[in-house]
Amino acid sequence: MRKILLLPWAALLAVPAFSQAPADTTLAIQNIEVQGARFAGLSERGGMKFLRVENNLSSVTNTAADAFRQLPSVMTDIEGAVIYRGSNNVGMLINNVPYGLLEENSGDVLIQLPATFFNQIAVGAFPSGMTVPDGESGAINLVPRTYGRNDSPLYITLGAGWNKRYNASAVLNLHPGKFHINAKYNYRREYRERTFSKSTATFKNRTEMNNNAVARPDVHVADVKVDYDLSPKDVITVHGLYHLMDYSRYGRINNEVFNVGGEQMKHVIRNRYNDQRQEAYAAEGYWNHKISDNQVFYATFNYNNFSYDEDNDFKNENPQNGKIVAEDNQFISQEKHNYFWGFGYGQEISGWDFRVGYIGRARKEDYITTASDKKDGDFVLNESKSYHYDFNRYLHLIYATVVKSWGNLHADLGVQAEFSHTRMNDPRPAWGGSAYQWAEIENSRFHLYPRARFTYEVNKNNNLSLSYQQRVIRPTGAYLCSALNSSDATHIIQGNPDLKDEFIHLVELGYQFSAPRFRLTPAVYYRNRTNRIMETASQVNDETVWKRENMGHSQAVGADLSGSWNPVRILTVGFSGDIYRDEIDGRTIGYGEKKSLVCWDVKGNVNVSITPTTDFQVDGFYVSDQLTPQGRIEGRYSVNAGLSQYFFQRKLCANLSINNIFDSLEEITIIDTPNLEMTQKRNRDARVAWLTLTYHL
Repeated sequence: MRKILLLPWAALLAVPAFSQAPADTTLAIQNIEVQGARFAGLSERGGMKFLRVENNLSSVTNTAADAFRQLPSVMTDIEGAVIYRGSNNVGMLINNVPYGLLEENSGDVLIQLPATFFNQIAVGAFPSGMTVPDGESGAINLVPRTYGRNDSPLYITLGAGWNKRYNASAVLNLHPGKFHINAKYNYRREYRERTFSKSTATFKNRTEMNNNAVARPDVHVADVKVDYDLSPKDVITVHGLYHLMDYSRYGRINNEVFNVGGEQMKHVIRNRYNDQRQEAYAAEGYWNHKISDNQVFYATFNYNNFSYDEDNDFKNENPQNGKIVAEDNQFISQEKHNYFWGFGYGQEISGWDFRVGYIGRARKEDYITTASDKKDGDFVLNESKSYHYDFNRYLHLIYATVVKSWGNLHADLGVQAEFSHTRMNDPRPAWGGSAYQWAEIENSRFHLYPRARFTYEVNKNNNLSLSYQQRVIRPTGAYLCSALNSSDATHIIQGNPDLKDEFIHLVELGYQFSAPRFRLTPAVYYRNRTNRIMETASQVNDETVWKRENMGHSQAVGADLSGSWNPVRILTVGFSGDIYRDEIDGRTIGYGEKKSLVCWDVKGNVNVSITPTTDFQVDGFYVSDQLTPQGRIEGRYSVNAGLSQYFFQRKLCANLSINNIFDSLEEITIIDTPNLEMTQKRNRDARVAWLTLTYHL
């Protein structure tokens, strides 16, 4: 009943409506300027929408996952995974560069990364032709804000939240001579209380599992960017990024197995003592050279490293007397080395704007896990659970784009030609299953990614756009490794060495209406997918094992809408919605027919300037049931609020916010197949209140 009463709010409110009046904004992305008019916190250009996070009062004090939900057609699940227009395979970039930090562990990062560290988030189905074509539905780009000479030289923020959460950050902005120095540091102490339950039934038995775990992650993020004006025609940029997340947690996993008659066959309590450490750093150099008024050249190099270390100590407990009956452990070490480099040339000739360039990428991933069982007081290596793999990928991409205007008609045409080579040393179970033998996997391919976008300006307030492009999803080493990873009993995973790249054709027809106090942006889109990559579950020895599979050929068609309304100076209303028909073809893995479901979401918010120094925001969203290969994920909603008060000529700002007011983000997954029925519930401490103080000179 409470959810039904909130639906009118969700329909009225909607996506970001942050400021009281339109303002001009300029966003810098690797020295490529993107300009547009910002209305209610969003600006748009070339098929991408940009959000200024600090203008969102309800999520500015929270995490990046909370801020993502303010974007049109974007959702994050309970574990931080990002969904855009119904796709959970979104390309993730930091300043237009792929990072190992934002791959299979991206959800864990986003639910703890401070929302304002990357001050701007860009999302769209038609990213620049000078970026990699990764991502099923488009790309999300995290863009650090560039502070100019007119901005304050120092910003300091202190905050505290429920359950002993803390946050402290500083921003340094200096411009001595020809140097432009932006440096940021943020420390955040989070609190994660996780609840999990699962009921699984097969023709043999029924299993009941539940697990509660608590962790207090420490998160450190630092960023330094130095621009140097070498000459009137040359700018050199050096950029560095560091991220560290470290925590320990204890989980008590209660596992019961019943036969078909309802009699208990097995009852084990598995105590898990888990330490995790995720560390990432990056170094980047960029050179922009203006050859002449109509000629430019750029070159860039980026190295980013991601390491993941996990220690697990397990103790099986007899629930009858509390005694420990078995002990084992498992240690995981993963390291990714990512290299990204490129150069490009642009020239304007008689109204034609040509861009050509090259992007190279190299990736080396090493993964080692060692497991032992305690026997007669000593730990003995368990060869069936100990394995390693190494994964290497090399990509070479050449791009060419041309932009031309004929009166009110603008065309952006391009093509990307890519050669890729992949090699993996994959562990395979040996005879008897007692150890592993290694198999070499190697393949190469060449592929063309065409793209085109046409925009017609009907008048100064109206324009139409039509775009087409091809994109790709590439499996990582973790998705390809055939060994079983059982470090987390609530989510046992197995890779699939036969997993193929997913290729996507995207078509979008969009319209934009802009007026001084009203903006409306509807779009209709179509997505055609070959080898769609999705995760499925199966029951193996009374345990649920998740594995990614290629789901044949499928398609999705949908429409989304976002808008902002500023009826009076002190009030701004935003709204957005997305509705699509999702289709999954499971026949390639044994299901009888294609499945489809109409899914939708709606968002809204209202901003009120109560006084010249007091701002209030309330926002909310509802997302309907989502289709999975074997069932569905049930709908959920959230309502949030934020209040900001300024002091001392707006030099000091106090922000009070509360997220997930009704504790309504519990995620329920239903699997209903002839061989497996499962109901899984996941939740965490997502109802959070924060108070922060920000001061600038």
